Amino acid sequence: MELRPWREAPERDGVLLMAPHELSAGRRAEVLRSARWSWVHLTSAGADFIDLAEWPADTLLTRSWRCYAAPLAEYALHAVLTHEWRRGTPWQERDTRSAPAPDAPPVPAGASTGGGTGLWGAEVTVAGWGAVGRRLATVLDALGARVTVLRRSPEPGSPFHQTSDLGRALDADHLVVALPLTTGTRHLFDRAALGRARPGLHLVNVSRAAIVDQDALTELCAAGRLFATLDVTDPEPLPTGHPLRSLPTVRLSPHVAWRSRDSDAAFADDFATIWAALAAADSSAATDPSATADSSADPHSSHAPGISDVSAPGVPVPAVPALGAPAPAVPAPSAPTPDARALDAVIPGLVPPTTGRRARAAVRALLTPGRS
Repeated sequence: MELRPWREAPERDGVLLMAPHELSAGRRAEVLRSARWSWVHLTSAGADFIDLAEWPADTLLTRSWRCYAAPLAEYALHAVLTHEWRRGTPWQERDTRSAPAPDAPPVPAGASTGGGTGLWGAEVTVAGWGAVGRRLATVLDALGARVTVLRRSPEPGSPFHQTSDLGRALDADHLVVALPLTTGTRHLFDRAALGRARPGLHLVNVSRAAIVDQDALTELCAAGRLFATLDVTDPEPLPTGHPLRSLPTVRLSPHVAWRSRDSDAAFADDFATIWAALAAADSSAATDPSATADSSADPHSSHAPGISDVSAPGVPVPAVPALGAPAPAVPAPSAPTPDARALDAVIPGLVPPTTGRRARAAVRALLTPGRS
């Protein structure tokens, strides 16, 4: 297989790597209509750029669900710690204290920490239990915070307290929003919910602005009822003069929480992981009648499937060895072979309405001998 610009892709059976957040809605639509793609992989963690109701049933859709978890969790932790220590840190550039008296204790009883309290014993709610939420909850717990996870369906056996009650989630010192934007989460934290929040709650949003009622949040922060650290706003960037830009209770960053040393090419790891899992599942399903190729695929096509890129200049396409050659029909001996019937659980990057059967059909079309 070969990597080429999307305008040079084959008319069918190509694989599209798309950075949806760096394209206008019109350009995204143009790219998606330009060919009959077998597989579209989003470099973003969210799929809210895509109209899933209109998504073609014969096109596999995946997202980069895991690769930004570390920098997003680190950003959220930094935001929480910065808020905790906002009144001052215990260290100084230079020690300006006078020399103690000969009989003075080494640490005075009234020594100040600088006004900060730290995370030990703080109550933190993590909204969302994807890769970001799991990593952040683990780190916060290690630092002594009391972590509550807001989930639609709490599961047994979790080491963290779980709730589906918004009121309980908002009764905290900090709330970190790490949910996907869906019809069910849009304005989940609306005016009524935010109005019931614990006074002084610090809200951190590393997900999508529309999950929070921004107007209500602005008013409550202006009144000193809430604090906020926002990596996402609506619109981005905010207009000059928007009150969020000047409120002392609000910290803003320009949608950079996902960035790290390796973030520009990090999506390639998720793409390669999905590719390997699909190939392994396809191999394990070779004798499964339900895993036959999609009838809409043309088995006589002479096109060589290609990997096409729609990345902006700031998101380079990495050189991944697996993309430069046909994927193996049989996984390496050391690679696990997932149960094909459980493929949806094996690959969190699959985006509904894509299903395990559809995914196997798509990858079978790509991996059929003689087609690549």
